[in-house]
Amino acid sequence: MAIEFRPAKHCDWIIWVAQLGNALDLAWHNRLRINASDLEIFKTIPQGSGLILTANHADETDMKVCIELSRRSRRRFTYMVTSEAFDEFRGIAGWWLQRLGGFSVDKGGNDQTARRYAVDVVKKELEVLVIFPEGEIYYLNDLVQPLKTGAVHIGLQAIAETRKTRPNWTSYLLPVAIKYRYHKTIVSVLNKKIRRMEKHLFMRKNFLTFQEKLINIMAKILKRQELFDQIKIVSEQLIKLKEQVREAQDKIISTIESKYGQIKFDPKIQFGDRAQKMISFLRKQLGQKKLLSVETRIQLQKDFNDLKRAMQMTAWQPQYIDLNPSEERLAETVVKLEREIFKKKRPRFLGRRDVFMRIGAPINLGIYTEAYVKNPSATSHKIAEELRDNIQLLIEEGSSRSHEMQ
Repeated sequence: MAIEFRPAKHCDWIIWVAQLGNALDLAWHNRLRINASDLEIFKTIPQGSGLILTANHADETDMKVCIELSRRSRRRFTYMVTSEAFDEFRGIAGWWLQRLGGFSVDKGGNDQTARRYAVDVVKKELEVLVIFPEGEIYYLNDLVQPLKTGAVHIGLQAIAETRKTRPNWTSYLLPVAIKYRYHKTIVSVLNKKIRRMEKHLFMRKNFLTFQEKLINIMAKILKRQELFDQIKIVSEQLIKLKEQVREAQDKIISTIESKYGQIKFDPKIQFGDRAQKMISFLRKQLGQKKLLSVETRIQLQKDFNDLKRAMQMTAWQPQYIDLNPSEERLAETVVKLEREIFKKKRPRFLGRRDVFMRIGAPINLGIYTEAYVKNPSATSHKIAEELRDNIQLLIEEGSSRSHEMQ
């Protein structure tokens, strides 16, 4: 059973109302700071070209920030959104997402319908296609994760098709960095939330640093969780813990894959891609409600939930807070651990924040067309790495700017 594709259904008055309400909400909770010179970059892109906005995905608020960017740039945005988001609140969320310009994509299911739709959006030229190429919200405000190559393929396919009638037509990738920073110190909030997690896990009060406490909580979760009964943590040292996280993820994906022999998996593929493919398969099975027994449905749902938790563990990365235990990094780690311990789907951030947005120089995909024809995989990965480096540099520049303003 295929997952239903939902196209974007832009509704101008709904977008206008949503942008106004969103701007007021951001002004109070997540004040956006972007230089006029960054907004001017939109005007440097030749008229009639395709444009794909690619941003890092560090927080639940990223979508709201992009909606505000659409308002300020006076450009219509079309957003690629995971299919799961459309099903929230019994489908009500999907209705609103479509009218705000969102279309669905089944991330692990090789969604050719969504890809075809995305290519057509780029070819329309009047709209800006928005993609978060990290693929997941990792709550890693300072560190861009490896990017998926989908945005690159979409842009280059749009060029290949359009140049059959317009030989000089091209499309661009626009690197965008989003960086969050708390208005004021959140030490007391961090202390309260960390202590609450320790109590829930029956951990004694101690006099360790915040980062040491959080690393201990990670280790404790790995010891407690039923899925990891056969994994023994021999040390709570940082590197050892990082290895245990990877081992735990591998154990989960391998155990679940072994239950479904009809799906063939390549163990050499990265964990994230394997997990997304399996999640997509399980979602399709769960969609066949009338054909499933209660026991089968319960097992499918459990495997689905276990895979989602394993995906979330990718963002733990204990070295992230050890190398630089800033309040923002500590807060992000608290959010991730609260999600695991208290089963919060969308934990709330810990206070009012500033959002620093930087827009980088557009990448003209047209110059890569010949290389892409010769070696699509290598070329797309090369461009994705260039894009990732650009966004990472913009984040670091945004971090410096945020410190200068304090």
